[in-house]
Amino acid sequence: MKLAPPIAGAARKAVARRPGGRSARVRRAVFDATLDLLAGSGYSSLTIDSVAAAAGVNKTTVYRNWPTKVELILAAVKDRSEALITTRSTGDPEGDLVAFLTSVAGSITSPLGRALVVSTLNEADDPDVRMAREEFWRQRFQAAGDLIRAATKDGHDSGSSDVQIFVERLIGPLFLRVFITGAPVDDAFIRDTVRAALRMHP
Repeated sequence: MKLAPPIAGAARKAVARRPGGRSARVRRAVFDATLDLLAGSGYSSLTIDSVAAAAGVNKTTVYRNWPTKVELILAAVKDRSEALITTRSTGDPEGDLVAFLTSVAGSITSPLGRALVVSTLNEADDPDVRMAREEFWRQRFQAAGDLIRAATKDGHDSGSSDVQIFVERLIGPLFLRVFITGAPVDDAFIRDTVRAALRMHP
């Protein structure tokens, strides 16, 4: 495969944002390969070389855009999360939180989503994994912040501890059922979890 010359600065960012073309196809292939390898083999076995081989691209293409394994995984997981997790506000705060939690449930109960969570739990002591996990959830807290502030009439910013605690109250029972007890996750459970979190908010 003939490599394009390195793209620097703003020009590279412009290409990365372009919705179509070769750049978008390469990005999609690299992200899909990253998630498949992470889910299948775990964090410690994943390398940029193995991602490049699975994606069918030269490894320099991957390194140029995502210099480290952690950066690559974060970008791939964020891309998947943004595509699957609903954070749109419709003017119905409780309904928006139900839609948000339903989308989280759909993500982590899918075969790939479940495998991704398990793979990161298996590597929980790795400092890079901890850093990546913390950064991912920080981004999720920010993404859901507007919904939570609308539902709770909370004036705090999306990074405040109050917002984080509320997200934990939403997601904690969901993870307990999916990964610990195996109890069903249905519409009634989702709505009851949202309402319980709202009742607990001061």
